[in-house]
Amino acid sequence: MPVVASSFVGRGGELSAVERLVGRERLVSVVGPGGSGKTRLVSEAVRCGSFELHGFVELASVRQGGALALAVLAGCGFRDEPGRSPLDRLRDRLGRAGGLLVLDNCEQIRDEVAALVAVLVRDCEGLRVLVTSRVTLGVAGETVLSIGGLDGDGEAPALFLDRARRVQPGLPTGAVTDAATRRICQLADGLPLAIELAATHARALPLADVEAGMAQRLRFLATRDPGVLPQHRSLLSSIAWSAELVGEGARRVLAALSVFAGRFTLDAALAVAGPGGRAAVETLVDHCLVQFDAGESQYVLLDTIRDFAATELGDADSTQQAHARLITWVAELAGSSSVGLGRAEPQALTRVARDDAAVRSALANALVTGAGLDVAAGIVVDLAFGWFLRGRSAEGRSWAERISAALGSVPPGLAWANAFLTTYSGDLEVGFGLAQAAAQQAAAAGATAIRARSLILVGIAELFVDPAAAELVLTEAVDLAAGAGDDWGHVEALQALAYTHLFRTDHAAALGCADAALPALARLGHAQLRAWDAAIRADVAAQTGHFEEACTYGRAAISLAVGIGEPVSASTVLPPLARALCQLGRTDQATELLTAHASFLDDHPGMMAAEALGLAAAVTAAWVDPTTAAERIELALAIAAASGVELLGGEAAVMLAVTRLAGGAAEAAHTTADETLRWATALGNRETACAATLVLGAIRRALGQDASDDAYRALTDATRAGLRPLVPDALDLIAGLALDGGRIVVAARLHAASHRLRGDLGCVLSPLAALMREKDEPAVAGRLEAVDLAVAHREGAALTTAQAVSYATRSRGRRTRPSSGWASLTPTELDVVNLAAAGLGNRAIGDQLLITEGTVRTHLRHVFAKLAVRTRAELAAAAARRELSADRQMFS
Repeated sequence: MPVVASSFVGRGGELSAVERLVGRERLVSVVGPGGSGKTRLVSEAVRCGSFELHGFVELASVRQGGALALAVLAGCGFRDEPGRSPLDRLRDRLGRAGGLLVLDNCEQIRDEVAALVAVLVRDCEGLRVLVTSRVTLGVAGETVLSIGGLDGDGEAPALFLDRARRVQPGLPTGAVTDAATRRICQLADGLPLAIELAATHARALPLADVEAGMAQRLRFLATRDPGVLPQHRSLLSSIAWSAELVGEGARRVLAALSVFAGRFTLDAALAVAGPGGRAAVETLVDHCLVQFDAGESQYVLLDTIRDFAATELGDADSTQQAHARLITWVAELAGSSSVGLGRAEPQALTRVARDDAAVRSALANALVTGAGLDVAAGIVVDLAFGWFLRGRSAEGRSWAERISAALGSVPPGLAWANAFLTTYSGDLEVGFGLAQAAAQQAAAAGATAIRARSLILVGIAELFVDPAAAELVLTEAVDLAAGAGDDWGHVEALQALAYTHLFRTDHAAALGCADAALPALARLGHAQLRAWDAAIRADVAAQTGHFEEACTYGRAAISLAVGIGEPVSASTVLPPLARALCQLGRTDQATELLTAHASFLDDHPGMMAAEALGLAAAVTAAWVDPTTAAERIELALAIAAASGVELLGGEAAVMLAVTRLAGGAAEAAHTTADETLRWATALGNRETACAATLVLGAIRRALGQDASDDAYRALTDATRAGLRPLVPDALDLIAGLALDGGRIVVAARLHAASHRLRGDLGCVLSPLAALMREKDEPAVAGRLEAVDLAVAHREGAALTTAQAVSYATRSRGRRTRPSSGWASLTPTELDVVNLAAAGLGNRAIGDQLLITEGTVRTHLRHVFAKLAVRTRAELAAAAARRELSADRQMFS
């Protein structure tokens, strides 16, 4: 809403008409000449009415081809959304919300506004649009309210006296003053702006002299001389006369200030004004030729005054000199802010945002005139992080593309900025190509830091397709950034590299990368990169079963990112955080968190943000009720796949198989789990592959098929990869297999063991485990005496994780094995070897494995014979060699 510093006088009938028409019609245009008070009338109507206002968008600075939809998006406070056009974003937000949209000062872009309004009114049910313009839009369904000057007998004089007494409280009262006031208002054509400008002169001139001055300026109107240009008959004459009163120096400054197409700060004004600028600005504010918003500490020229200053006061040379001073100042602003922007400092972001109009004016003039294009390129590079962090990547990309095209020969820094802003505006494919080209160009130019930053973009794009290939690229970027002393590039590359390991379930390597980035991160103090660090640690903690730790890191990541309005890191942490909360039985907290975050993303959309939120919400829904969540998960997975980030959907894909199984669609569940397993195996994602294997075993068991290979493979893989949350689920599946085979005591022990493991982890039954145990536990209890069941439960609950895994493995029973070598050993014999190699005696081994000391000796005799060893020392050495060989195979 425009800032109002004075009372609203008159227009009572028009005010009621606006309120009545907006309440009844979808599209209302308030039309009248410049200076007739259209903006003030509409703003007062909105303030007094009960309208739900979504945006009061000033379009005075927008010209033909000036990205109208982007301007309206920004004016409504809506951030651009990567991958979606500004028009689609507007239709989405306004279509859902309804309410009132005000578009102010539309005449210079009438056709574009007409086209936009026609689409919004057609597609956004419940939306009402209120327009101010000097001409009608000509759109079907438009209702026009025309206004002109104020009533000369009442409203106009009241307005003049109100404003005159504000600047000259000693203004006399009486018939003489009233008569002079009426004559002045008549000469001003009753136009509010002309009246207010005239009233400012009452501070220094008697009303008779004000009247005389206006009579001199408007004498041609009295005669209606056809030789006088129309634009010189009223408002323009008043502005010119006011400008003459401020002196040559102030007029020169006013002409210079006309280069700003929007609000500007005092620093920007002084930069273009030159010597004596501060006093001139104060004089111009005093004479109402420049408006001052005390709340925002910003200045603005009304569009009519800006046009007057540019056309009547300035010449080509002085205007270009002002533009040259402006682009020099903007370059200094961008350069001095670049370090702060690189650290995501709120002060730097605010500083740049306050002079957005100055930046746009400088870049636009460089494109129009071709002067200072190299300086403009540097500005884009320095401000790239600012556009990104403020959710304006699409705007920054637009400048980068246009300046690159105008330059012809693009410097490496601008090539990177173009790739960076293109990527984070949501166009991953184009951004990937630009990043590759920028990396090659930087290498040829010897620009090491730029090559590192370009390779980071390449690696991030490859991360979602081939994490192993991304690792190679990002490793090079890490080394290059470190060598160039680029802390931001070093941290960004290491954190992206950490995700290549996370996506392949190498927790130690992921944490190693995060830890390696900490020294540079401490120097930067970068809130967004600190959020990424916390997100990485939350993901590792969630995968390894440290759920409280995952919650702490996850909430810290969101707090840091939301604090600077950065949606990508804030959203990427949602899946592991929601998973941890669900594992802890806090699905209500997870749901509340995701609902709040959806509101944040409405105003702060970002690359992958909506996809991550959708996946986390879908998985949470499955924890709440797996029988009803399938369609929601399918939709979330489809959206992620369409955006090229299906790698984020591993957990959701596994959960989709669980929900289908819970819904009785075992065959469909089998297909989903099998496809997920193949996909995860191809990418090297061991967590998703292990979870899919486990679910596949549960499905095969439900279908009456042999599930033992799946169950034991899942148990082994989860144990080796440190995926502790999957271990109790695997034990429950093996317990079910034991139950099916009539080994009831084994099933009871394993159920008790998995219950203890969940207690150690602090987690509840997963949807899969709940599905299995709902059927199996009553069956076990029904086939054992209470005393025997209690004993079996007590024995199972006494097992540690390692003991429970060993016991479950031994419970598999006999299989055909060779007569010698490691493959010939039974599961129990393997356990005996491991414990003996660890230095345990026969009695201790028996206690661990729930067998007698004599049985241990028997197992050892068999082991010695099969492995051709004679002593425990030889056995320990053989076990160590085998373990080393297995490790090499795993990492080869």
